[in-house]
Amino acid sequence: MAELPTGTVTLLFTDIEGSTRLLRRAGDAYAGLLSQHRALLEEAFLAHGGVVVDAEGDAFFVAFASAKDAVAAAGDAQRALVSHDWLDENEIRVRMGLHTGEPRVVEGRYVGLDVHHAARVMAVGHGGQVLLSEATRTLLDDDTSLRDLGEHRLKDIVRPQRLYQLELEGLPSEFPPLASLDNRPTNLPAQPNPFIGRERELAETRALLERDDVRLLTLIGPGGTGKTRLALQLAWNVLEQFRNGVFFVSLAPIRDWELVVPTIGRTLGLGEQPGETALETLTEHLRERKVLLLLDNFEHVLPAATALSGLLSEAPGLKLLVTSRTPLRLRGERLYRVPQLADHDSLMLFVERARAVAQAVEALGARLTRAAS
Repeated sequence: MAELPTGTVTLLFTDIEGSTRLLRRAGDAYAGLLSQHRALLEEAFLAHGGVVVDAEGDAFFVAFASAKDAVAAAGDAQRALVSHDWLDENEIRVRMGLHTGEPRVVEGRYVGLDVHHAARVMAVGHGGQVLLSEATRTLLDDDTSLRDLGEHRLKDIVRPQRLYQLELEGLPSEFPPLASLDNRPTNLPAQPNPFIGRERELAETRALLERDDVRLLTLIGPGGTGKTRLALQLAWNVLEQFRNGVFFVSLAPIRDWELVVPTIGRTLGLGEQPGETALETLTEHLRERKVLLLLDNFEHVLPAATALSGLLSEAPGLKLLVTSRTPLRLRGERLYRVPQLADHDSLMLFVERARAVAQAVEALGARLTRAAS
């Protein structure tokens, strides 16, 4: 390995998006694909003076004495990946992150916060995307096309960091929101009324859901006990703990249990994948992600519980929060019986809802008056 640059250094981290899924799909061809990916990236990095600090598995850690060279290398690497003729359309998409600092060299290795900073920048990106920290951006000239993505909180970094996306002509420029702490993806519906009562139930269910050994928490009780409202509030309260999102899936309209998995997939924005069943596509999507799924009104589709068991076994970062009138009867299921709302809290809820209706009627009357005048 060439001597590591010292002083102000731009660090570049990369890894393959969906590498496990690619491995399963490509099978024996995966080793060849990985080798091609490594050759393409290494050629681009070395052409711009990069020093490969580490190259393990599907990831690269490269150092550059110049921020401009680092950005040029990242751009050339992405172009090489896009233009390459991948076997059986097994395209490899790589996310890249750059940060500039002054890491110390100890026994031939970089140490210090700047190394972690660069890795965290890369970690919030998506395949095909190149992200830069503010420290790197300030060293570039106006000829570099960048998109300001605003400030984001990164894991283990105290202050929010402003991040930029490198814009490469002819290559995709639109990506999902960054997977930063600020952008926990969710479709949880906003609640029109404040959460009243249930403080004890909320604390108890949260304590259960946060346990490592609880992967499936089912809130059970007869209709009208407020299971859904409690589950939604609980999901909002733990949103930051699931870096890949918290998603609400309403099963009330579904009567055919075989539609449960496709419904979850559509909720997560998954399309059909050639040669895969809906369950296989959903499993591969969740396999390496930390996600909470809130499945509401499961009592209508109990035969679909078997698919949930398979998902939990294949996706270690997945947790399920379920509302149902009856247990799912799956191994590892933790039940929480939701009691009726206390009389005092029921009265407060009634008053709050009546106030909301009155305000809505008043607002409608005001609009009609303005329209008639």
